[in-house]
Amino acid sequence: MINVLEHGVVPDGATANTRAIQALIDNCARAGGGTLVFPAGRYLSGGLELRDDIHLHFEAGAILLGNPDIADYTHYNPSPVPFYEGRNGVRALLFAHKAKRICLSGAGTVDGQGGLLVSRPGDLWTAMPRNILFMECEDVVVEGLRLRCSGFWMQHYLKCVRVRLRGLDVFNHHGFCNNDGCDIDSCSDVVVSDCVIDSHDDAICLKSGADCPTENVVVTNCLTRSHCNHFKTGTESNGGFRNITVSNLQMVPSRVADTETGTQGGDWRGACGIAIGCVDGGMLENISISHVQMDQVRVPFFIKLGDRGRVASGEKEEIPVQFARNISISHVSARRAGPRGGYIMGLPEEPVRGVRIENCDLEFEGGGDDALAASSVDSKRDSYPSCDAFGMLPSYALFLRDAEDVKLSNLVFRTRAPDARPALRWQRVRNLEIDSVREKNP
Repeated sequence: MINVLEHGVVPDGATANTRAIQALIDNCARAGGGTLVFPAGRYLSGGLELRDDIHLHFEAGAILLGNPDIADYTHYNPSPVPFYEGRNGVRALLFAHKAKRICLSGAGTVDGQGGLLVSRPGDLWTAMPRNILFMECEDVVVEGLRLRCSGFWMQHYLKCVRVRLRGLDVFNHHGFCNNDGCDIDSCSDVVVSDCVIDSHDDAICLKSGADCPTENVVVTNCLTRSHCNHFKTGTESNGGFRNITVSNLQMVPSRVADTETGTQGGDWRGACGIAIGCVDGGMLENISISHVQMDQVRVPFFIKLGDRGRVASGEKEEIPVQFARNISISHVSARRAGPRGGYIMGLPEEPVRGVRIENCDLEFEGGGDDALAASSVDSKRDSYPSCDAFGMLPSYALFLRDAEDVKLSNLVFRTRAPDARPALRWQRVRNLEIDSVREKNP
């Protein structure tokens, strides 16, 4: 147990402590590991790199402040692990690569001060620092902390194994750009639980931008607020997603009631509650989402298997489409959703298979007219997977195309205003079972 105040670290919020803290981390690692304790105070620092068996513990009142000067962050260029969003290199306030048994904990705060970052000429937004970036690490624990205002995504775990995120209070607005709350990327054996997340961009986002899937993931007992998607798979989806269980989520509007561009159809009320997309050659398999309550999202959910084919290097290559199968969404309640409607979209040569939508009560804005009810839907097989990818749909609740073995059971669709569109519409769907589906359209 090392008290950083006893080793030259200054808690005045003005003195840059980057070298002093990094020296403590390195010395502690050489001695076999240990815990660096940050008592109450304000600790200004640039990028720090964790080693094996390092534990940073922030006591109540301790705030780690990201240095607004981007020159105080190591620019890992190229990224140690190739992925699309790291094509211009990566930076982070707390970074680790191939580290084992690392931990961040306590009742303190990690504040990246993203809104104060000053980009040097030539720096692109993809190299803005994350608060946490762990790559190819094993046995990671992050718990209890308040995470604030990153320059980019708040926390990014890439090709990590055995990750536990517990009891985090995340607020990511007013940073430099793309302020996600949590990104799990090509990782396995992950549990995210008991977190509160308020983010300008996606709140909880599973990605697979590297050469392996994101698999064996549990997300449970979380409250999300987002200007964009509350829970999402993609956009990066080269490796695919397998064995994902999501339960007991509350999705409500952000406390930051402003509207900005770039959130894929959303605003302060959120774009989509449950966004299931795979468009870069990966697969979707064994996805279970249940017991979710959402308020004022634009669209309660969508499922999209596409063919965008973007690879980690950013170069266009032919990537064969895999599959999407065994996807279950149940016990979802949505109130005051927008007028757009959700969708399930596969491809003509590879339909989405084995979808179960059960025990849901979804309320929509309504207001669609006869012309919208008669409209057609473009294929857009290579489009970005978002709630507004296909525009306004000719059904107010759910549109299905290129799907097989779909069961819709015990569903209630409501509209707040009369709508000329049917609740459901489908094209090129085989083995569709509809059981106890009701609509309440005034």
